[in-house]
Amino acid sequence: MKLSLFDSTNNIDDAVANASRANDMGYHRYWAPQIMNADPISILSVVGREVPRILLGTSVVAMQTTLPQTLAQQSLTINNISGGRFTIGLGTNHEPVLEMVYGVPWRKPYTHMTEYLDALIPLLNEQKVQTEGEFVTSRTGINVKAEPAGIMLAALGPKMLKLASERTNGTITWMTGPVTIGEHVRPSIGESAEIAAGVGIQITNDVEAARAQANIDLAIYGQLPSYRKMMDREGAENPGDLVLIGDADTVRTGLEAYKAAGTTECALNILGDKEAAWEALAPLGGEL
Repeated sequence: MKLSLFDSTNNIDDAVANASRANDMGYHRYWAPQIMNADPISILSVVGREVPRILLGTSVVAMQTTLPQTLAQQSLTINNISGGRFTIGLGTNHEPVLEMVYGVPWRKPYTHMTEYLDALIPLLNEQKVQTEGEFVTSRTGINVKAEPAGIMLAALGPKMLKLASERTNGTITWMTGPVTIGEHVRPSIGESAEIAAGVGIQITNDVEAARAQANIDLAIYGQLPSYRKMMDREGAENPGDLVLIGDADTVRTGLEAYKAAGTTECALNILGDKEAAWEALAPLGGEL
């Protein structure tokens, strides 16, 4: 199982420094999220230019708010810059966020994603498409000299996991523990697909205080229905229950459980004292 870094920052210099450090440690990939911080596409463009070797990915872009042509152009441009190291992490937005923040109705996310891939995949490969659907219509072409970007879906339900298996490289998860990956995600997506699991970690001697703070900082994930289902499957009452908290041995033991469940990549989201985490993780290298 490969180790990667999940990094959210508002400072491009910090992003380059963190990606460089992960690269030096042999990490597999540098993931940047699409949340309210700095734009991940811009960050990954700079990281792709400044940092060699390490793979790049978004975790994740919400397809309802991004046109397939725009995402294809951005992705191929990053691949042009980085020499083909970029993977699109793609997902559906959450119903409360989509409707309350953007005013976009939540309708048939599986159908929408299927139609989105009908447009995106040809644009990444042949760089032209003719498709018409209920949600996505695209009759266009682009011209960017680059290798096609890979795609991974943020898939949790059986239908979306099957779609990820059939049409993409695999799935990206968050708030999804090793029991759920082993009993639900891996059987649903098949043996050959990649599973990149986002995992919060914190190195500290005060486990109780750290977990209480994680429950506060990550509270939103316990309120979003898709994540709540995964937490319930895992038997986790609060989001902090899924964070690996303690010393280096504790974190390693937790990561080994993900490996045993069939996870191919763990994207580490470092909480708390970041320097302590870097030092504790250094002996692991980039793979377990």
